[in-house]
Amino acid sequence: MPVDPTVAYRRVRQLSGSGPTITPARARAVATGLRRAAAVAPGIVATQTGLHHLLEDVESKPVSVLARPGWAQAAALSVSPFLDSLVGEKKIQSRIASEELAAALAVMAPRILGQYDPFALTALPGQGLPIEGRLLLVAPNIWDFSSEWNLDSRDIQLFVCVHEFTHAFQFTAAPWLKDVLIAKVRIAMDSIEDSFSADALSELLAIMSILEGHAEYVMNTVPIARIPSRKRITAAIKARRGSGGQLAQALKKLLGFDLKLDQYSEGEGFVKAIISSHGHEGFNTLWTNPGYLPGPDEIKDPQSWIDRVLS
Repeated sequence: MPVDPTVAYRRVRQLSGSGPTITPARARAVATGLRRAAAVAPGIVATQTGLHHLLEDVESKPVSVLARPGWAQAAALSVSPFLDSLVGEKKIQSRIASEELAAALAVMAPRILGQYDPFALTALPGQGLPIEGRLLLVAPNIWDFSSEWNLDSRDIQLFVCVHEFTHAFQFTAAPWLKDVLIAKVRIAMDSIEDSFSADALSELLAIMSILEGHAEYVMNTVPIARIPSRKRITAAIKARRGSGGQLAQALKKLLGFDLKLDQYSEGEGFVKAIISSHGHEGFNTLWTNPGYLPGPDEIKDPQSWIDRVLS
């Protein structure tokens, strides 16, 4: 393994702490609320995406409610497939890579609300082979965010779970997607000094834009009756994305945890355009073949994707 995930755990614990100080009773209540939201969210996403046939598989995904150090350790494991071709086998190289990654995760740890990790393999007792993918929910950050922005705690918990379970449906619908992402990241990183690096990065960001844009679309179409304060949460999320220091913004771009606001908007606009003209069935064609992933130009011009794939 090119990086040691325990280094990330220790450094984040030292530099970012476990999260805001709350009573044990409050911490238990937040964890319980998140698990309840995670049990409800897959059904909501299935309804909003038309991917009902995947519901049972997605409902089986493990859910981990974590503090910041636990998330960092899981994230280090998740990033490992992207780094194994760049980090040598020498112990000192792996140690340096582990420390550098840990420092980056320490900056990100206070801001991550949740993450679907498609690269995890989690063995569940009595359920046979390990299950691919798991949901990571950073409980102290979600509680802190809801308190800071005066949001309804149950609504924000469900909101985060809906967003992250949308990613679970994406990767379940397209089992090849994680391999495509790994390949695109490696190409972009290997060609960072080449004249092709801009093209490689654009292709990677196009995929991320679609994944996040689709999740944005799903969240923004959940009936108000299910998440009454959805509009307030959406506004708070957008404001939060635009905040933070330059270092945090640079690391978000480097690690792929976040996109620029216009990339969210472009991705969501593409999804809206396809669903408006061809319904969820037409849009879900995207998950059936790697060749159907839209390129950067097609995201800006959805009709060109329709002409290529659906005509």
